[in-house]
Amino acid sequence: MTKRKIAQRIPFTPSKTQAVLLEQCFGARRFAYNQQVEVFNTYDKDTNPRPAYPNVTVMKNTHAWLKDSPVPSNALSNAIMDFRKSVTAYFRKAQYGKNRPRFASRHDAVQSFRNTMPIRRMDGNRYPLSKKLGSIRIGKRHKPRFPLDQLSSWTVKREGDKYHIVFLFDVDVQPKPAVPGRVGIDLGVKDFLVLSTGEKINYPQRLHQLEQTIIREQRRLSRKRKGTGAQSNNYYKQKTRLRKAYRKLHDWRDDYQHQVSHRLIEENQFIGMETLMVANMSRKAKKRVDETGRPVRNGQARKRTMNRNIRRVAWSGFADKLAYKAQWYGRTFQQVDRFYPSSRLCHECGWKNTGLTLRDRQWDCPACGARHDRDVNAARNILGEALRLNGYN
Repeated sequence: MTKRKIAQRIPFTPSKTQAVLLEQCFGARRFAYNQQVEVFNTYDKDTNPRPAYPNVTVMKNTHAWLKDSPVPSNALSNAIMDFRKSVTAYFRKAQYGKNRPRFASRHDAVQSFRNTMPIRRMDGNRYPLSKKLGSIRIGKRHKPRFPLDQLSSWTVKREGDKYHIVFLFDVDVQPKPAVPGRVGIDLGVKDFLVLSTGEKINYPQRLHQLEQTIIREQRRLSRKRKGTGAQSNNYYKQKTRLRKAYRKLHDWRDDYQHQVSHRLIEENQFIGMETLMVANMSRKAKKRVDETGRPVRNGQARKRTMNRNIRRVAWSGFADKLAYKAQWYGRTFQQVDRFYPSSRLCHECGWKNTGLTLRDRQWDCPACGARHDRDVNAARNILGEALRLNGYN
């Protein structure tokens, strides 16, 4: 039995007055965070190695409006903690200015503030946030999955025009009973998952429909004029619609991956999967020039299409879901080395097909005569290699 953090996101609809107060909370949280970023931008290893960051008390004494804000002081402290985490991540893997803490904007797609104060349930399925914010009502079918005494923090979020409260619980997760199943997984673009059992799992047509909606909304946004005045209002309205379309696609794909990963965890005790470097696979095509220095065709259009298809299937997110669920429920999840030639090896005799290309979807082994489906053969080889790495016979 191990303590795990489990989040539950629950939608709610605030009143008009409450929505105004929540916007003030989001603004106060952004202000506290941006104050830290502003000081961080003065950092210099030689001249200013230890900038003086303002705490909550200093900010409230300096800015009187912050005292009257409905935002809980605990939320401002959490904003400072979020900033410190981003600074730690920046210094741990800083390269070419990436991962540097940036200013939060009121135009960001997600606005939120986090609180670690206890929360309780009132009559009518209402939950009080604070004295100034009042309480919110949650539908009966969205009630918290765990007792509120196991709550470690709660977060109020606005994504577009939708409001959610996110409960974070500390829960004792029980391992599931052992099952005999073992499966190897080959990830792909044409087929999302190919299992060593021969089954191929693909996203339903709904994914394509949501992608077409994004393309349509993006095309409309490109025709809007960004700037000031009434015309730019249409730009920001359309930008909100585009964010909503992206969020709908993300939530649908995330839900589908949860369903598939849950099924695999329920049916199999051992799961083997290949390791893919998505960042390397989705790089832009390299520029090519002729002897005179003029650019020539480099397959950029085809590579762009391939990169888009790689990102749309979200391999990394699915691998993360399998990994933590396997850890929670007592399953074994093993990823094989990314250079392991799973597609080229015959799973029957081990002969290596060095001439295999991406266009070859089926091939015959000249050593044993076995006929292979490229992806199913790769999944079976992945399972065998994963079992070997874990010491199975």
